[in-house]
Amino acid sequence: MAKLNLGTGRPVPIRTIFFLLVCFTIGCKKGFNDYYGDKSPKGGFLFEKIRDDPHFSIFSKALERAGLVQYISQGGLYTVFAPTDEAFLAFLNRNGYASVDDLPVDRLFSILSFHIVNNMWYHYDLKVRFATYQQKLYLTRNKKFVNIDVTSADSIKINGVAVIHSLRDIDAANGVIHGIGEVLLPLPNLEEVLRNDPALANSTFYRLMQLTADSAYDRFNSYDRDRDGRMDSVFFKTYPLLSNVYTSIEFRQNTAPANQGGDPLFTTLLIPTNQVLDAFIAPALARIDNSVPDKIAALSPSYAEAVLEAYFIGDTIVTANELINRTRVLRSVNSEIIPVTPDNIFIQKNIVASNGTIQLINTVFPASPALRSALGQAMLDPELSSFMAAIQAAGLMGNLATTTRTGTYLAPTNAAFQEIGLDVKKRTLNGALLTSTQFNNIVRHHIINENLAPAGLTGTKNSDLGNTQTLVFSNNGTRVISAGGVIADILQPEISKGPGNPPVGYVYKVNKVLLPLQ
Repeated sequence: MAKLNLGTGRPVPIRTIFFLLVCFTIGCKKGFNDYYGDKSPKGGFLFEKIRDDPHFSIFSKALERAGLVQYISQGGLYTVFAPTDEAFLAFLNRNGYASVDDLPVDRLFSILSFHIVNNMWYHYDLKVRFATYQQKLYLTRNKKFVNIDVTSADSIKINGVAVIHSLRDIDAANGVIHGIGEVLLPLPNLEEVLRNDPALANSTFYRLMQLTADSAYDRFNSYDRDRDGRMDSVFFKTYPLLSNVYTSIEFRQNTAPANQGGDPLFTTLLIPTNQVLDAFIAPALARIDNSVPDKIAALSPSYAEAVLEAYFIGDTIVTANELINRTRVLRSVNSEIIPVTPDNIFIQKNIVASNGTIQLINTVFPASPALRSALGQAMLDPELSSFMAAIQAAGLMGNLATTTRTGTYLAPTNAAFQEIGLDVKKRTLNGALLTSTQFNNIVRHHIINENLAPAGLTGTKNSDLGNTQTLVFSNNGTRVISAGGVIADILQPEISKGPGNPPVGYVYKVNKVLLPLQ
């Protein structure tokens, strides 16, 4: 080990100097050896120590009921903030439960996971960490964040609850336990708030969100609920079409030393009322046959995305007052400029979730450039939802759905996709999996990189794949033959065109998928 000579005649280990300086700086009462020496045998894993401590008998039973014993009974490194029996009794009484056996298992799992912080943090460690990184947020076992405050002398607080001095730094083989006098209750995330509030869950905004939704396996919150020896899978909601919008996820993976394996993810949602949003989407709903029972569900996911993205502000929590008082320009996650508005637009302010806020507003923003483009206008046609989904899946929507993009698009109907068994989500053709190149080539063969008014649909035109994959027009622009020999009828006139005079972009509906040469 490296040593320094401080003029005393005896070399001093650098490690000793470091910890003396740390203790002098932050006023810690114990040193390195008090925590990491051999004089305090750890004597068991975390659950054994909790189970054998009379202060935590209810917490111990709750861990068993919630199925969390396996996670802290061996292996891993955790810090457990353990509520005392008095704390648990107070929590049960406040919520009308006679015992922990009365709590729904899912709720108990969520609450108790919130008391388990990744890695082993003694009081001493937390003091040093705070002094070094000025870091307050720590990641729990269920991937939520808690705020750990060590600014007061000789004290730790977790979400404002002080660790009991006599019950801190209880050693275990795979972690450390700190006793606390309250049960910590995690805030719901944005998805839980949206799903569990009837007014929000049934709002036009949330229903549009569901058109863009998917799900992913949540391994951190999946466990054996019914004790049959098999894992009961849990899934969380994702919105892959809504860029950088996270309602169920609360952290971004990060391994930098200044954090706990993740950085918090925050999103602010500005949700227009049904009254104003219904009026905005009325032209799209009018194109759907009145026999359809749920017209919103019949809208194109691409249309829903173009409508919604301006209402999400990513990577930050923005309060209503901040929206009003900000001097800088607000931008949503898709970089749309959001006008700063007067206070009277807010219907309900600052609905707080663990990973963001929701502001209810009584206005809508102007239509985005994507909606004003030729493709954006075609998104309103329910018969073209498969084609729009194909453009989205090919990663082309951001480049094509603009008001300045020159292009002509031959858009097959949903029936045309079904006729040849082309599944956009699975990327299969009659059950055969397509490569990314094959799928993208099919989509790009429907694009011509010039503006073609109806009179211009004549002769041979290069598709987006180049002059080896051409499209041949005939019958006064009412028929087209693909490079792969598919003959399709073209609906005249165009179903949409972009802004400008002459227009920038044209979309025509066709009754076949135009397969290229493979």
